[in-house]
Amino acid sequence: MITFLNLGKKGNLGNQLFQIASAIGIAEKRNQQFCFPEWQYSKHFKFNFNACSDIKDWIHVKEEKFNYYEWELTDKNYDLSGWLQTEKYFYESNIKDVFKFDSQFEESLVGKHEVLFTKKTILVSVRRGDFVNNPNYFQLSYQFYLTALICHFEKLENYNVIFASDNIDYCKKHFSFLPNVFFLENLSPIEQLCLGSKFDNYIISNSTFSWWLAWLGEKKGSKIIRPIQIFDNDFSKKHDESDYFPSRWIVHDDTKYKLSNEYWKLKLYGFLYNLVQRLKYIYKKEKKVIKNRIKKIINYK
Repeated sequence: MITFLNLGKKGNLGNQLFQIASAIGIAEKRNQQFCFPEWQYSKHFKFNFNACSDIKDWIHVKEEKFNYYEWELTDKNYDLSGWLQTEKYFYESNIKDVFKFDSQFEESLVGKHEVLFTKKTILVSVRRGDFVNNPNYFQLSYQFYLTALICHFEKLENYNVIFASDNIDYCKKHFSFLPNVFFLENLSPIEQLCLGSKFDNYIISNSTFSWWLAWLGEKKGSKIIRPIQIFDNDFSKKHDESDYFPSRWIVHDDTKYKLSNEYWKLKLYGFLYNLVQRLKYIYKKEKKVIKNRIKKIINYK
C-alpha cells in the first residue's frame, strides 16, 4: 500500500495534486494499491480516493531529490514524503480520469461563465503573493505574460483572454487594455481549477497551481507557454528542476523580446510598480531585522 499521509498539510492545492498523482503513479508502477487520508477537495471529483484504513505499520520514506528518480520500495506499506513534482511519476497512469470533476459541480460552474467561451480562449495564470521578491523564486514581471501573448498568439482579438491570479487587482492594473479580456474573481481554488481546466491555451507562471491548470486543460492543439525556470539563486542550484515542466510545453524567455513604444505607459507604470513593491519588501525585511536586534539587546544579560 502506498499513501501520502501529510496530504493537505504540505502545500496548497497544486502541491496536493502532485502528491496524489505521484503516489498513485508510483503505486501502480509497482502493482500496489494506494490510499489517502481524508481530503477536503475529494467531494468535487468523481474518483474514489480510497480512504486509508487502520494501517499502522507505515514505513515513512522521504524524497531524495527534486527531480525524477526510481523509488526503491518493496511490497510493504509506505508513506511518501516530499514534493513529487514531475509528471514522470504518473504519465503512465490515467490521472486525468482521477481528477475528473463532479458533473454537477462542473456544469454549474461553466454555466455561470458562458461568456468566457464565446471564442477560442487563452488562460493567463499569474502567481504573485509570497513569490514576489522572494529570492528563492524566479521573478516574472508583467512583461513575461504580455510578450507571451503577443509572440505566441496572432490576432489577439480572435481570442478571449482570461486572467486567473492570487492578486487579480495586479492583473487589472496591468492588462485591462487588452481586447476581450476577462478576470476571474470570487472563486475558490477548486472552482478556479475546474473552470480553468476548460480553456484552450495557457500561459502559466512558475507555480504548481498554474502547472495543474495547464496540465488538466491540455488538449490536442493546445499551446502551453511556460517560463524558463521555477527557482532562482542558491535555491535553484540545490533543486534540479529539469523534470518539472513537460518538454512539449513552449518555453518563453521574455528578456529576448522588447515591447514596442506603443506600450510606453504600461512600461512606465510597470517599472514604478515593481520599484514600489521592491522597496516595500526591503522595508519589511529590514524592519524585522531591526526588531530582532532590539529584542536581543533587551534580553541581553
